[in-house]
Amino acid sequence: MTDVRGRQLRIIGLTGGIASGKSTVAKMFEEQGLAVVDADRVARKLSEPGGLAFDAIVKRFGSADRAKLREIVFKDPTARQDLEAILHPLIRSESMRAIENAADRASTDTVIYEGALLVETGRYRDLDGLIVVEAAQGDRKMRLMLRDGIPAELAQRIIEAQTGDAERRAAATWVIENTGEPDELVARVTEIIGEIRKVVRLKR
Repeated sequence: MTDVRGRQLRIIGLTGGIASGKSTVAKMFEEQGLAVVDADRVARKLSEPGGLAFDAIVKRFGSADRAKLREIVFKDPTARQDLEAILHPLIRSESMRAIENAADRASTDTVIYEGALLVETGRYRDLDGLIVVEAAQGDRKMRLMLRDGIPAELAQRIIEAQTGDAERRAAATWVIENTGEPDELVARVTEIIGEIRKVVRLKR
């Protein structure tokens, strides 16, 4: 169990390489009644005008536009480190607040925490389990290009900037291979929920 401001909650991480389908999997967990918090959504709110990170991002980069920032940070490792130094501490604190609120709304002591960089940042070590979604790199690259309207070169740089599948798998409690039909994905999610329910209380 993880201590969240004096309250014991079980937080299960959900991660995967970009465009692996982790957001699709997160939605499946929600549809089956679990509380889900999305770290990327937290980061977006922090980076918007009025958000806690907005002024610092604009001061460092001249803009908080997500598309512009992505082009900058995936060309310049130092810029990426600077952005992470601004965002990550705030994401951590605001995510804990969101996790506690989500647990209250769902009347559960277990929350799925979706985050792209849980392994890269070592954040997964503080959690009570980790679900890793995998997909072939070629499929991920194509999805990323189509989804975000970016060229192949940038898509490849973004993928390579993240840790590899082997490192994520080594950290995983559960692995979901997003390579089959949607029904297979639903079945695997249901299987994992069943395993979690064996040891924790979830809303049914």
